[in-house]
Amino acid sequence: MRRRALLASIPLAATGGCTIGSERPDIEGLQLSSPALDGETLPRRYSCDGAGISPPLRIEGVPEVAASIAIVGEWLRSYTPQTIWLLWGIPAEPSIELPEGIPPDRRPDSPTSAVHGSNDEGEIGYRPPCHETPDHQEYRFIARALPERLSLEPGADREAFDTAIETELSEISSTTLRFRYDRFD
Repeated sequence: MRRRALLASIPLAATGGCTIGSERPDIEGLQLSSPALDGETLPRRYSCDGAGISPPLRIEGVPEVAASIAIVGEWLRSYTPQTIWLLWGIPAEPSIELPEGIPPDRRPDSPTSAVHGSNDEGEIGYRPPCHETPDHQEYRFIARALPERLSLEPGADREAFDTAIETELSEISSTTLRFRYDRFD
Protein backbone atom coordinates (compact mmCIF):
# COMPACT_ATOMS: atom_id res chain seq x y z
CA MET A 1 0.00 0.00 0.00
CA ARG A 2 2.89 2.40 0.75
CA ARG A 3 4.33 1.78 -2.73
CA ARG A 4 1.03 2.89 -4.30
CA ALA A 5 1.02 6.08 -2.20
CA LEU A 6 4.55 6.89 -3.33
CA LEU A 7 3.71 6.21 -6.97
CA ALA A 8 0.61 8.40 -6.72
CA SER A 9 2.77 11.34 -5.70
CA ILE A 10 5.00 11.01 -8.77
CA PRO A 11 3.63 12.16 -12.14
CA LEU A 12 3.23 9.31 -14.60
CA ALA A 13 5.60 9.32 -17.56
CA ALA A 14 6.00 7.17 -20.65
CA THR A 15 8.75 4.64 -20.19
CA GLY A 16 10.43 2.31 -22.58
CA GLY A 17 13.01 -0.42 -22.67
CA CYS A 18 16.23 -0.45 -24.61
CA THR A 19 16.66 -2.13 -27.95
CA ILE A 20 19.65 -3.94 -29.36
CA GLY A 21 20.64 -3.38 -32.96
CA SER A 22 17.62 -1.32 -33.92
CA GLU A 23 15.95 2.00 -33.37
CA ARG A 24 14.00 2.63 -30.22
CA PRO A 25 10.30 1.81 -30.79
CA ASP A 26 7.87 4.72 -30.99
CA ILE A 27 6.12 4.75 -27.63
CA GLU A 28 4.88 8.33 -27.66
CA GLY A 29 1.30 9.19 -28.33
CA LEU A 30 -0.67 6.77 -26.14
CA GLN A 31 -3.95 8.56 -25.40
CA LEU A 32 -6.92 7.79 -23.17
CA SER A 33 -10.26 9.58 -23.42
CA SER A 34 -13.94 9.01 -22.77
CA PRO A 35 -16.80 10.27 -24.94
CA ALA A 36 -18.95 10.11 -21.79
CA LEU A 37 -17.11 12.81 -19.86
CA ASP A 38 -18.72 16.22 -19.72
CA GLY A 39 -15.50 18.25 -19.80
CA GLU A 40 -13.66 16.81 -16.81
CA THR A 41 -16.81 15.70 -14.97
CA LEU A 42 -18.14 12.15 -14.83
CA PRO A 43 -21.90 12.03 -15.50
CA ARG A 44 -24.15 10.61 -12.76
CA ARG A 45 -24.91 7.55 -14.95
CA TYR A 46 -21.45 6.12 -14.19
CA SER A 47 -21.68 6.67 -10.41
CA CYS A 48 -23.52 5.00 -7.54
CA ASP A 49 -26.22 7.66 -7.93
CA GLY A 50 -26.98 6.44 -11.45
CA ALA A 51 -26.71 3.07 -13.18
CA GLY A 52 -23.23 2.54 -11.70
CA ILE A 53 -21.83 1.13 -14.94
CA SER A 54 -18.33 1.62 -16.31
CA PRO A 55 -17.97 4.49 -18.77
CA PRO A 56 -16.85 3.96 -22.35
CA LEU A 57 -13.14 4.53 -22.92
CA ARG A 58 -11.13 5.18 -26.05
CA ILE A 59 -7.44 4.24 -26.20
CA GLU A 60 -5.47 5.51 -29.18
CA GLY A 61 -1.85 5.62 -30.24
CA VAL A 62 -1.08 2.17 -28.84
CA PRO A 63 2.61 1.40 -29.52
CA GLU A 64 3.22 -1.33 -32.12
CA VAL A 65 5.41 -3.22 -29.63
CA ALA A 66 2.54 -3.53 -27.12
CA ALA A 67 0.82 -6.91 -26.79
CA SER A 68 -1.87 -5.94 -24.29
CA ILE A 69 -3.45 -3.04 -22.44
CA ALA A 70 -4.41 -2.76 -18.79
CA ILE A 71 -6.81 -0.24 -17.25
CA VAL A 72 -6.58 0.95 -13.65
CA GLY A 73 -9.25 3.17 -12.10
CA GLU A 74 -8.42 5.11 -8.94
CA TRP A 75 -10.15 7.42 -6.50
CA LEU A 76 -7.51 9.99 -5.60
CA ARG A 77 -8.45 10.05 -1.96
CA SER A 78 -5.84 11.43 0.42
CA TYR A 79 -2.31 10.11 -0.09
CA THR A 80 -3.31 6.58 -0.95
CA PRO A 81 -5.48 6.17 -4.05
CA GLN A 82 -8.23 3.58 -3.79
CA THR A 83 -8.57 1.16 -6.68
CA ILE A 84 -12.02 1.29 -8.25
CA TRP A 85 -11.26 -0.82 -11.35
CA LEU A 86 -8.69 -3.33 -12.64
CA LEU A 87 -9.05 -4.67 -16.17
CA TRP A 88 -6.18 -6.29 -18.11
CA GLY A 89 -5.55 -8.57 -21.07
CA ILE A 90 -7.13 -6.15 -23.54
CA PRO A 91 -5.63 -6.97 -26.97
CA ALA A 92 -3.37 -4.18 -28.21
CA GLU A 93 -4.61 -2.51 -31.37
CA PRO A 94 -3.79 0.98 -32.69
CA SER A 95 -7.21 2.19 -31.52
CA ILE A 96 -9.38 0.50 -28.88
CA GLU A 97 -12.98 1.29 -27.94
CA LEU A 98 -14.12 -0.11 -24.59
CA PRO A 99 -17.92 -0.12 -24.37
CA GLU A 100 -19.82 1.28 -21.41
CA GLY A 101 -21.20 -1.15 -18.89
CA ILE A 102 -18.57 -3.90 -18.99
CA PRO A 103 -20.18 -6.51 -16.73
CA PRO A 104 -18.38 -7.42 -13.48
CA ASP A 105 -17.52 -10.91 -14.72
CA ARG A 106 -14.07 -12.34 -14.09
CA ARG A 107 -13.73 -12.78 -17.88
CA PRO A 108 -16.20 -10.43 -19.58
CA ASP A 109 -17.29 -11.19 -23.15
CA SER A 110 -16.11 -7.77 -24.30
CA PRO A 111 -13.39 -6.78 -24.75
CA THR A 112 -12.24 -10.17 -25.98
CA SER A 113 -9.77 -11.94 -23.63
CA ALA A 114 -10.00 -9.20 -20.96
CA VAL A 115 -9.77 -10.15 -17.30
CA HIS A 116 -11.18 -8.28 -14.29
CA GLY A 117 -9.35 -7.90 -11.03
CA SER A 118 -10.68 -6.93 -7.62
CA ASN A 119 -11.22 -3.35 -6.56
CA ASP A 120 -10.34 -2.16 -3.04
CA GLU A 121 -13.75 -3.29 -1.78
CA GLY A 122 -12.81 -6.87 -2.75
CA GLU A 123 -15.39 -6.95 -5.54
CA ILE A 124 -14.80 -7.94 -9.16
CA GLY A 125 -15.14 -5.20 -11.78
CA TYR A 126 -15.85 -1.47 -11.79
CA ARG A 127 -16.79 0.17 -8.51
CA PRO A 128 -18.61 3.42 -9.34
CA PRO A 129 -17.63 6.68 -7.62
CA CYS A 130 -19.68 7.05 -4.43
CA HIS A 131 -17.96 9.38 -1.96
CA GLU A 132 -19.86 10.61 1.09
CA THR A 133 -18.66 14.22 1.18
CA PRO A 134 -20.55 17.16 -0.34
CA ASP A 135 -17.77 18.29 -2.65
CA HIS A 136 -16.32 16.98 -5.86
CA GLN A 137 -13.74 14.21 -5.68
CA GLU A 138 -10.90 13.48 -8.08
CA TYR A 139 -10.57 10.18 -9.94
CA ARG A 140 -8.42 8.85 -12.75
CA PHE A 141 -8.14 6.04 -15.24
CA ILE A 142 -4.70 4.87 -16.30
CA ALA A 143 -4.09 2.95 -19.53
CA ARG A 144 -0.91 0.88 -19.46
CA ALA A 145 0.61 -0.60 -22.62
CA LEU A 146 2.36 -3.90 -21.81
CA PRO A 147 4.75 -6.06 -23.89
CA GLU A 148 2.86 -9.26 -22.96
CA ARG A 149 -0.33 -10.41 -21.28
CA LEU A 150 -0.23 -10.52 -17.50
CA SER A 151 -0.26 -14.05 -16.11
CA LEU A 152 -2.61 -13.19 -13.26
CA GLU A 153 -5.70 -15.12 -12.29
CA PRO A 154 -9.05 -13.32 -12.61
CA GLY A 155 -9.95 -11.51 -9.40
CA ALA A 156 -6.35 -10.67 -8.47
CA ASP A 157 -6.04 -7.58 -6.28
CA ARG A 158 -4.06 -4.40 -6.88
CA GLU A 159 -0.99 -5.57 -4.97
CA ALA A 160 -0.74 -8.70 -7.13
CA PHE A 161 -1.33 -6.59 -10.26
CA ASP A 162 1.44 -4.10 -9.37
CA THR A 163 3.84 -6.89 -8.38
CA ALA A 164 3.23 -8.76 -11.65
CA ILE A 165 4.04 -5.67 -13.68
CA GLU A 166 7.15 -4.93 -11.62
CA THR A 167 8.52 -8.48 -11.70
CA GLU A 168 7.18 -10.04 -14.93
CA LEU A 169 6.90 -7.20 -17.38
CA SER A 170 8.21 -3.75 -18.06
CA GLU A 171 5.54 -1.22 -18.92
CA ILE A 172 6.03 0.22 -22.40
CA SER A 173 3.91 3.32 -22.00
CA SER A 174 1.10 4.74 -19.91
CA THR A 175 -1.31 7.64 -19.95
CA THR A 176 -3.81 9.08 -17.51
CA LEU A 177 -7.31 10.50 -17.80
CA ARG A 178 -8.26 12.59 -14.75
CA PHE A 179 -11.85 13.46 -13.96
CA ARG A 180 -14.05 14.43 -11.05
CA TYR A 181 -17.45 13.51 -9.78
CA ASP A 182 -19.62 16.21 -8.19
CA ARG A 183 -21.92 13.97 -6.21
CA PHE A 184 -24.09 16.49 -4.36
CA ASP A 185 -24.47 19.22 -7.01
